[in-house]
Amino acid sequence: MRSDLLVSVGVVDLGGPAQTVPRLIALAKGLAAAFRYFEVLYVLPERRRHELDPLAADLARLPNLRVLLSGEGAGVYRQRLLAASEAIGDVVALLDLDDLPVADLALRLAEAHDRRRVLLGWAPGRRAGRLSYSLLGIVSRNHLTAQATRTIIIPRDLLGPIVARRSAALDLRFEPRSTPTRYVPMPVTPQGRRNGRMLHRGELFTEILLCGAPRFLKAYAAIGFGVALGSLLYAFYAVAIILFRSHVQEGWFTTAIAQAGTTGFIAGGMSIMAIAFVSIHERLHGDDDRSLVDEISNTSFFDKVTDRNVELSAAEDA
Repeated sequence: MRSDLLVSVGVVDLGGPAQTVPRLIALAKGLAAAFRYFEVLYVLPERRRHELDPLAADLARLPNLRVLLSGEGAGVYRQRLLAASEAIGDVVALLDLDDLPVADLALRLAEAHDRRRVLLGWAPGRRAGRLSYSLLGIVSRNHLTAQATRTIIIPRDLLGPIVARRSAALDLRFEPRSTPTRYVPMPVTPQGRRNGRMLHRGELFTEILLCGAPRFLKAYAAIGFGVALGSLLYAFYAVAIILFRSHVQEGWFTTAIAQAGTTGFIAGGMSIMAIAFVSIHERLHGDDDRSLVDEISNTSFFDKVTDRNVELSAAEDA
């Protein structure tokens, strides 16, 4: 049993407390056999708090359990980010209970801490190039692949920079394309069929839009300014036509100037608004959906520590 590190394991509720709590009990027993200090973070939507009442006796038997109640609208990606943000361990695991046996988890936790590496759950048997991931990968800054599972283990010193990034919710699931820390694939064998795949794809698409909003807005602003410049050039072209050509259809010049002016005004205005939105988004960065509504905890890391009066013992020995 290791007593030199504190382990944090976060689990997001996917099947309901009635299915998840018994598995958390088995998880806690396995962790207690391998580590002296650990915590289990169980993330549950606040609207499902009432489902914990019939399981009060089981929850009371779970050592070092922290139930994090997330706000409305927080999907799986934001709930995982909440668990990572609230974890206090020297090494943090965001775990899909179907991916790893507890014995393997203990070994992987020690490996991630001792070798200072990020371990990403990897299912070699899955087809990597699914169409949905390929399409979403075009606009994402992460390596999107179906082989990446929802299990990841991160040492504390590497977790801080990841959580601080705007793309943290995605970076806790997929390796970023540009990162100083490489993710090491950790082969797992997921059990059972995934539920709610389309819902998770929708959440993934939403996260990509949220994380890439400033980049998309800047691109939109650049396109808008390009259109505005084109409108200005078209106005100069209309003036040149009216000055140097004698046969011009009646009303063409007025129409051309009106079109150029309207297009330029709209494109330029939308570009300025896009830049303003980027500035607002950057100022509000941090005010996201990782909201913690409430926490239920029975954590006590030092209940088995025996105090010893060192000065008194030294005096007795003398």
